[in-house]
Amino acid sequence: MRTVDEPHCGGEWVDYKDSNQDRRMKSWLCLYDSGDGGVYPTLWTECGWWKIIGWAAPPNGCRIWEPSSYEITFPDGTKTKDAVFPGASGSDKAATNGSTYPCQSGPWKLWSYYGVQMKDVLGNWGSNVAATHEVTVNVTCP
Repeated sequence: MRTVDEPHCGGEWVDYKDSNQDRRMKSWLCLYDSGDGGVYPTLWTECGWWKIIGWAAPPNGCRIWEPSSYEITFPDGTKTKDAVFPGASGSDKAATNGSTYPCQSGPWKLWSYYGVQMKDVLGNWGSNVAATHEVTVNVTCP
């Protein structure tokens, strides 16, 4: 049985659209056991708009940019090439999975450049928030 050590997610990161800090993206980069001899990365996001009473979901939804790129450095030193997280959307939360890779025991370094867009009250996409983050997770294979 493969194990992905806890915690298997990096973050919680909070990034803002600009210095006004009235649009934000919370995010987590994770690695999960696929159950069939592999490991796959996941990008979790949560969008927020500042309102007078506090943070709330965007008025008309949020989506993960397509594509959001990632790179994995495997324990043997090799790296992924041209890897992307597919787009995903939701009211304020979205998650997307990358490809599944064969298990290798040791530290996996997951780096990603990604972002979200939020729809305004008129239904227009905007309020882009982007970030680059990295996490290292230890993986044990049989």
